[in-house]
Amino acid sequence: MEHATEFASQGTEPDARVADMAPLIRRVREFLAERKQRTGSWQAPFDSAALAAQFGFSGRRKGRAEVILADDVAVELGHPSTSSRAMALVSRDAGLVHAGRISIVGPDLDGLERGGRNPFAQVVLVAVRAGRMPDPFEVESAQYLIHRLPGYMVRSVPGRLWVRVSRAGRDGGLDLKTVGSALIAAYGCDFEEVEAAEVVFVTSCPEDVEALSQIATEANILAGRHKKLALGVDGEIECRELACDTCEEKPACDSLRDIVIKRRSQNK
Repeated sequence: MEHATEFASQGTEPDARVADMAPLIRRVREFLAERKQRTGSWQAPFDSAALAAQFGFSGRRKGRAEVILADDVAVELGHPSTSSRAMALVSRDAGLVHAGRISIVGPDLDGLERGGRNPFAQVVLVAVRAGRMPDPFEVESAQYLIHRLPGYMVRSVPGRLWVRVSRAGRDGGLDLKTVGSALIAAYGCDFEEVEAAEVVFVTSCPEDVEALSQIATEANILAGRHKKLALGVDGEIECRELACDTCEEKPACDSLRDIVIKRRSQNK
């Protein structure tokens, strides 16, 4: 399995320590290939203009704050009582990202029980222009669609996403293909560096969601959001934990160290 890539940005941007996440995107591709039989893929059915006309989408985060009470919920995704993962993976390798593609592992909203609490994962894959890398915190924020999509309410904690879809929104045609279209439009609106965006959703089962957990952890490290681990200027993993053998993040740390070692051996 090939996971080699460059870890530092090229050029003089102030965020030059942000890592290219190409290895993680490749692993998402492997995840999808392993679940091919229960995965559907589509090109985004709506552009930003159609989203605005049909669903009230706001291209510039100027929509109203969305509050969906329990009595108004049609479908709930990623509730704290079940599995949830969310991440945005950014790379300069445009060949890794299929512009406008939306993939769903499991059923769309119309195949989920009304009022049920369903496991959920959301992965946004973003290709940026060579020599450019957007602010990682802005990249993270854009995936929540806050103030952008009526009928769709998000509560987030690091690495997790808890979504409520309203009855009115669901009855009006709001589904995950609509949400994926909105995410792709949002990244196009917010970042001049973005060349392509792609979205993967998982609604199948907790096991499929949890299969993405290590990728999510490594993404947080590379984006500088992890509580213990960070990517140093020299490409080494810096850690606040003193006892590696008992640290729950050891698999993610070892994986990233392997990538660094492979890259250095290729460059010799």
